[in-house]
Amino acid sequence: MTFTDTNTLLLVVSGVCVAAASGLIGSFLILRRMTLLSDALSHVALPGIALGVIFKFEPLVGGLLFLFLSIFLIWGIEHRTKLAIESITGVLFVTALAVGSLLIEEHDLLEAFFGNVETISSARAVIQTVLAIIVLVVTTLFFKRLVLVSVAPELTLAEKIRPSRMELLLLTLIALTISIGISFVGVLLMSALTIIPAATARNISKNLKGYISLSIIFAIIGLIGGIFIAKTYAINSGVATVLISTSLFIVSLFWKRD
Repeated sequence: MTFTDTNTLLLVVSGVCVAAASGLIGSFLILRRMTLLSDALSHVALPGIALGVIFKFEPLVGGLLFLFLSIFLIWGIEHRTKLAIESITGVLFVTALAVGSLLIEEHDLLEAFFGNVETISSARAVIQTVLAIIVLVVTTLFFKRLVLVSVAPELTLAEKIRPSRMELLLLTLIALTISIGISFVGVLLMSALTIIPAATARNISKNLKGYISLSIIFAIIGLIGGIFIAKTYAINSGVATVLISTSLFIVSLFWKRD
């Protein structure tokens, strides 16, 4: 793998931005105990990806549209029923998985499941980079509010924060993050970019700042390492990213915090 090639360099830059956004959002998923949400939500993008393949438009756009539709459904149903987010997401997850599997051919289905960096065009890499930067900027702007809603929701009223709006914002950021990460690791392995790095950081961090920073760092290490292995050896990028991220997690289990 050489970084002198323009397409490869663009892919790496996109990977760093996507991983940073994934690690940041993943840290909030751990804080709010919504770890299974990103994994389940990633499957909701499958019908949109399938439609993109069938009608020859960018699958990332199709996946993003379905993800946005699903988060508004989740948010709306949650506030009109007594169902938990996980329950609503579970219904959408299995439905989308079934519909997507019917629409897409086996070869494209495997690529959607596990990702493939070889199919990421320069145009898609640019889109992913821009969306990742948007996620990072918006999360930074609303960082204190998102943290407060996540760790001390009972204090939100005193701070004049509407929890429902912050929840919708977080769901939107999760959808954006999933849509840009799927190309790298696929719908089945999205946790390698969101949950595993954040869980690893939680094991060894001493404070919130360190936790957030390490979540981002571990996500970048996992994805860039996965891209490197995929470009050098005949190993799927999503699988490689999972193996690297899991290895870091195992090491963190033996890390002693003072």
